[in-house]
Amino acid sequence: MKKNLVDVLRHRIGEKLAPSQYRNDPSSMNSIYKWLFIGLLIRFIFMPIALHMDLLYVYGRSSLIVYKGMPHLMGQAFITYIHAFFLWIFKPLMPYFPNVLNYHPGQVISWRLFYEFVTDPNVFRTLFLLKVPYLIFDLGCAWLILAVFRDRQKGVSAFKLWMINPVVIFATYIFARYEAIAVFFILLSLYYARNNSPNRSLFSLGIGTVARLYPVILLPFFIIILGKNLLQRLKLVVLGLLPLGVITILSRAVEQPSQLGELARAHHTDFLLRMHFSMGFLYDKIFIFVAIYAFLLLYVFFNTDHSFRNLWKSSLILMFFFFATCFFHPQYFMWLVPFLTLQMVEDRRFVGLFLVQLVCFAVYTFQWKRWLAGYLFMPLDASFFAQLRSPFEIIDPYYSAPKFIGIFRSLFSAICFWMVYLLFKDSLLRKREENAE
Repeated sequence: MKKNLVDVLRHRIGEKLAPSQYRNDPSSMNSIYKWLFIGLLIRFIFMPIALHMDLLYVYGRSSLIVYKGMPHLMGQAFITYIHAFFLWIFKPLMPYFPNVLNYHPGQVISWRLFYEFVTDPNVFRTLFLLKVPYLIFDLGCAWLILAVFRDRQKGVSAFKLWMINPVVIFATYIFARYEAIAVFFILLSLYYARNNSPNRSLFSLGIGTVARLYPVILLPFFIIILGKNLLQRLKLVVLGLLPLGVITILSRAVEQPSQLGELARAHHTDFLLRMHFSMGFLYDKIFIFVAIYAFLLLYVFFNTDHSFRNLWKSSLILMFFFFATCFFHPQYFMWLVPFLTLQMVEDRRFVGLFLVQLVCFAVYTFQWKRWLAGYLFMPLDASFFAQLRSPFEIIDPYYSAPKFIGIFRSLFSAICFWMVYLLFKDSLLRKREENAE
């Protein structure tokens, strides 16, 4: 009976869901099943036991829609309604939820509310269910990673790297943030670009922008590389900005603050401008990321061959520069993973560099002290993990913790710059070989 059930799952369901290029290759399918099982096991371990306070914010806003009938069209409306949809589905499984998270408009999640949530008797079931949307989008990302590749071996390698990637698991299931939703639309955009559907690619990227603002920095690169003439590029601009425009119009129609205005005023946009230097006069400043961004955009504009390879390589370089020169919250690191996964499959040198970068990233998170240490696992034992000292507190009596973190942050940036160098070097060598032929 068990064997028959396994056969049904493998052959009737699994192989129908797998991208077409893998279905008739037993070796590839076996590898996919293996790493899917390992990846799911890791995810199921962390889903019910870990969270950051941010999870309560997004579900608090969503609960206003589901339980109090209050529309929400302000900043992050798209994300809020996705969470509200799943919260509505889970209502029969969580009849206690309004009592566990009694959220009010504009409420700040206090320590008391957080403590009450993690000590609730139903906390494990609640956390598992609240992360199910992230699991769905995460698995969608894994499928798209497979589908992007024509080469089955590379596709399976990329799938493996995604399923066991510590950054994906941390951001999605330990920190419990919704990065997987935005990343899904980024990968969907790459999938359509790979299949010569630039219109769908830009529209998908536009949806990613209303899920998370950061994909907007990718839009000009996608437009330049996928658009082969001025008219096509103008069309792609409209498609890329359409989702953000629709949300803005809807918010203004119900007399709510403009979605575009809310996003523009968000303090997160200042992260791009933190690294700068003054030219000696009052307002004469050079913002490092802005200068690099403009340079890279010009380089792509004058050197693009409109290929899929050029698209994701340029996006990867841009993300490296972002993480090298800008402040970022820990969950943001997942933004790099889709593009870096493609590169790690192609060039194994990047696997080793990424592993070193993970160590630096781990130290970088020490600056958030207990919120990214014991507090993450308070559902397991609130009193024990609340008292657990953070690495920051352990290091600081012996050596300045801020300096210690800064050293590893500097190493992290250095690795980003080295990876950019390798990418440019390989690109120039490829062009020389093509010209020689």
